[in-house]
Amino acid sequence: MPFLGQDWRSPGDEWVRTKEGSWEKLKLWRIRVFENLNSTYVARLLRLALEEWDSCYDDLHNLHRPCIRYHRATSREQKKLTSISEAFIHLDMSTAGRDVRRFNYVCKLLRLLLCDKLAFLSGQAQKHVFSIMEDMVNDVIQSQNNVAEMRLLVGFASQALSDHRWDHIGSSRLWNAHHTSVNRMNAKLRKFKVKERKSDGKMTFGALPEECKRHILISLPDHRDILHLGATDVTNHNISNNALLWKQLCFFHFNNRQITTFVNMNAEEKDVDWKYVYRRCYLRFGQKAVYSDMLAICRHCNNIFWNSLGHPCSSELPPCCLSLKPEEFIALFQF
Repeated sequence: MPFLGQDWRSPGDEWVRTKEGSWEKLKLWRIRVFENLNSTYVARLLRLALEEWDSCYDDLHNLHRPCIRYHRATSREQKKLTSISEAFIHLDMSTAGRDVRRFNYVCKLLRLLLCDKLAFLSGQAQKHVFSIMEDMVNDVIQSQNNVAEMRLLVGFASQALSDHRWDHIGSSRLWNAHHTSVNRMNAKLRKFKVKERKSDGKMTFGALPEECKRHILISLPDHRDILHLGATDVTNHNISNNALLWKQLCFFHFNNRQITTFVNMNAEEKDVDWKYVYRRCYLRFGQKAVYSDMLAICRHCNNIFWNSLGHPCSSELPPCCLSLKPEEFIALFQF
């Protein structure tokens, strides 16, 4: 006679039915409920009870640093295997996508999942991906930052849904819900228009001296931002064509071997067109990915965490952490 456990979906796990009608693990649902409580009711109580609201909330946030213990495989002693859905929740990926320092990292991570792994993700992981994207779209519209990157990401999502229409995990109802979510995000981005800044008497970028402008442009890692700024007026055009600026960009994104491919070794430095060299190197070798903040994994306790926030390590040994690129983070999980 066959044995039927208490829960046929996953023996040993408790499941709960959500408002959307889908089933979710009780432990993940409980974590999400407490996260919502922390972001609403606790914040309201602190704001009413304490005069120094900002500093107290920062201290509270530092006490709960997002991280997750990574379990590589199951064994006789350990039957738990970390899933990417749990990682999204524990690492607070939705908040990370709204952080200007971590936006590029989360954007690249979602792009890799949409282009290569969407058809292999579980239904719960798919819902997390599109929920994070929708939060990012709302934040982009409100802050008016990274609009072009968000439009590209939504375009990749739309293309991925069309490509994997017949070979995906999950029901057709779930897939149609993803289509509805993407159409809603597209509609919001189409309606969005950049609001022109009103004259408030404060200093603008155009009022800065050329030396300050040049110093700001040197800190930009993406050449597209420099080209767009150079198209605004004559002064910015002259600054954006500075040879020293493009030389620094060349040595930032490419190594000496790549640069010497397009630079004549016998030519004098004043005769080198660094903007042309950068364009040729970019077309041949691509651009180096730059992230203000990245995920990392601790070699002692196997916790995955954000570099800027750290993690509570149980080991007394000196810290030894490995930064994870988006593709390396995805490679940790089995699909």
